[in-house]
Order: sequence, then C-alpha cells, then structure tokens
Amino acid sequence: MEMCKHRIPRPAPPKSRRCCNQLTQPQTPLRIVRANYQYLYDYPNNQYLDCVSNVAHVGHCHPAVVRAMGAMDTAFTCSVWDIDYGEFQYPKELQKILPEELDTLLFCDSGSEAVDLALQLSRLSTSGTDVIVVNHAFHGALDSVHQLSAKIDQSKSRPKADWVHCVALPDLYRGQYQSNDPLAVDKYIADAKRVMDSVVQEGKKIACFIAEPMLTIPGCIVPPNTWLKEMYKMVREFGGLCIADEVQTGLGRIGSHYWSFQAHDVTPDILIIGKSLGNGYPMASVVTSNKIAALLGERIREYPCTKMMDAAGCSVLKVLQDEQLMENAVEVGALLKTELLRLQQEYDCIGNIRGTGFMIGIEIVWSQLSKRPAPEIAEQIVQRMRREYIIIAHEGKNRNILLLMPPMCFTLKNALMFCNSLQKILFELTDTMILKALSLITGRPIEGTIEGRLGIVQPQRENDDELPSTSKCKP
Repeated sequence: MEMCKHRIPRPAPPKSRRCCNQLTQPQTPLRIVRANYQYLYDYPNNQYLDCVSNVAHVGHCHPAVVRAMGAMDTAFTCSVWDIDYGEFQYPKELQKILPEELDTLLFCDSGSEAVDLALQLSRLSTSGTDVIVVNHAFHGALDSVHQLSAKIDQSKSRPKADWVHCVALPDLYRGQYQSNDPLAVDKYIADAKRVMDSVVQEGKKIACFIAEPMLTIPGCIVPPNTWLKEMYKMVREFGGLCIADEVQTGLGRIGSHYWSFQAHDVTPDILIIGKSLGNGYPMASVVTSNKIAALLGERIREYPCTKMMDAAGCSVLKVLQDEQLMENAVEVGALLKTELLRLQQEYDCIGNIRGTGFMIGIEIVWSQLSKRPAPEIAEQIVQRMRREYIIIAHEGKNRNILLLMPPMCFTLKNALMFCNSLQKILFELTDTMILKALSLITGRPIEGTIEGRLGIVQPQRENDDELPSTSKCKP
C-alpha cells in the first residue's frame, strides 16, 4: 500500500496567553504507591511503563540494590571526629571504569552539590571567576548552580549573572546553523570564541566551561562531531578547566561507553555524576585529578565515601555489569531508533529523532517542512500515553521534544509497546484534527469530528496550506 504522510493543522493563536500546561494538565496526578524495575504502580494497582526515570538507573527497587542497602543496619556517620571507617571498595570499582587522569573521587549527596563543588575547584585551580555555559542548559537547584542554568534565566526572564556567559546550543536541526550548512560546526565554534574573547577583553578570567556531553534538558541535543573536542581545546587555551556534567547521561546510559564524553573522544578536567550512582539513593561524585582535588586542603575530608554509598554504588555497578545493561541499551536503543524513524516517514509531526542508547529525543512539529514547534501536540501525546499506561515527558525550550530516558532494564518488548502506542496516538490525533479543520473551513460538521483539548485548529500556513486529505493513511 502506498504510504502517505499525516499533515497536522496548526492551531489559531489563542485569545489569551495561557501556557499549554494550564490548558491540558490533568486535574488528578498519578498516585504512585510502588515501583519495580521499569514499572510504576498506582493506588488501584494499574501498571505503568516508566520511560523517563533515569535516576532509577538499573531499575526501581532492584532487588540486588535493596538487599545491599538493607544489610547496612550498622551504618553511621560522624562529621566531628576523624574516624577510621575502614577501606571502602566502591571508589576502587568506580575507578576501573574512569579515565586514568581522573584519579580522585569526592562524594556528596546530590548532583547540584557536585556541580557547586566542581565550580569551587575550577576557581581554585585557575584563579578565574567566570564560567562558560551552553544556552538553555540546566545544571541543578542550588543558588550557585542556578546561576549556571541558562534555562532558568530564560524561562523566568531573570537577568543572567555577570560572571556567566552563554554560547549557542549546537543544534543542527533548529539552531542558528543547521545541518544543510557544511560550515555549521565551524560557525558555532567561532561564535563561542567571540564569547570567550569578550570575557578576556572585559578584564575577566575564565574558570571553566561546563556542559553535558549530550545536552539533555534542551531536548536531547547530540553535539555535532568535533564540537566538544574543539570547545575543550579552546577553553584550555583561555586558561579554563573543562567540566563534564554526566548527572543525566553517565554510567553507561548511551550504551557504547560508560561516559558520554568518551563518545566525543575527550577527557574533562572534572567529571560530575549524580544519583544514578546509587539507583536514586542520594549520592553523587566529583571526579578529578589529585592535583586539582588537593587544592581543597583539609576540606577534602568533607567529601568521603560513606558505608551506605559504598553498598549502593557497588551493587549498582555489579548489576550493570552482571545483567549486561549497557549491551541492552545498545540493542533496545537501536530498535527504538529504527521504529521511530519508520514512524517519522508516516507522520509529518515527527520532525527529528536523535540520541543513542537510552537517551532519545523526539521533536514534535506542525510539519517537517516548516519545523514549527508543536508543544500542544507533544502535550497531547504525553497525556494520551498516560491513558495507555506509559509515562513519558516533554522538554526543550519549546516543550515540544519527547524524552526517552528509561531505566536501563527497559526491554525490546517495552520498546515495541511504546512505539505501537505512539503510532496509535498519532493516528488518532491526525484524524481528529484534520476532520476538525475541514469542519471549520467548510462551515459544515464532518462526521467523526470531536472537540479536543487543543481547541480550534486551522490548516498550516507557510508552504503547508493545502487542504488536508480526509482519507486515512493507515500504516
């Protein structure tokens, strides 16, 4: 059967400026009472497939992790006296999967605290104060870390701190320079150099550049080849350190490597890892060289591995390796990408598929030709997926990018369930909206038209103004 694309009409501008979440957010949140591996269970005991809980790295309440932590009935800490707790195994085990240059591990309770500590270390090491960040990035919730989170400044129209400087998000799909420009990467690098030059011209000194090697919160943006390597080289030439924020992306999530910076053939001066280390237990780590860590002086003793961290961390690493979860991420991630690319050929609202392993972004647009962000459709998909007992999220500047970051035990069966449900929802959405559009254009009710939460819709303009077909383009 000849395939045809579903073209989704764009809604008319609303009369009042209300955000999409206010219009479509469900009145009753899910009441989740327990979780197991990649599944969540609500109060009536309905089972939901969890596609976004990356913190539960090897699976919610994984029995091996629960057993290891449950055995810690004598765990204790004391911050006043210098106490010998014995030698812990976890730092040694984690060191085995880290680059040789990153030989010193400092432990804390959260990714935000780790980012704050990394910032302190970079300033001690360079005597600089200023920081280079990527536009639309997010690095945590502490006050100092908020300053590094360009996403918060932009969403709340908050003035940026004068020591924080943004470089452009290297988005080859929607950015200033796109994939049809062979010089796109060079232009992003040149723009970043101008930002750093301006810092120096103001008489300031760069302390560090901090970025996720795969930019998650902006919408799972995979930097183009050589971008991160060139950025690291340039920052070091300006005297700054390079910090990799792997809170979301690390510990094998991309499948091919333990750390996503390895896929770009770079090694940071400081690595930040978050709660995935303990499968959600509040632990994080800053990993750096002994030379940089030693700048803390006596304060270095404030960041030890604890008995609970040792138990949780060792059990997570063992599960990751024993159950071959990185190999699973490669296999299942490849199937997800294949099926999603197939859906992209059928549905015009899927603009871009990107990512690798269990880090995948699906950009939802009004049409592939116009690339107009479609947060209304993304919100509809998220809410209708919930009715299919599947939990996903949408992120990005325009809230139009579906994110898939499931626990690493996500299976081939789970992937097919997700793709089949997404196909069903896209088919229902396109049919409903096309019929509604025809009803508005002709002034006559069309059989099957229903009023959806998206409200009034009309055909897409700007090269997409042909009347949508009423025929169903079934897979």
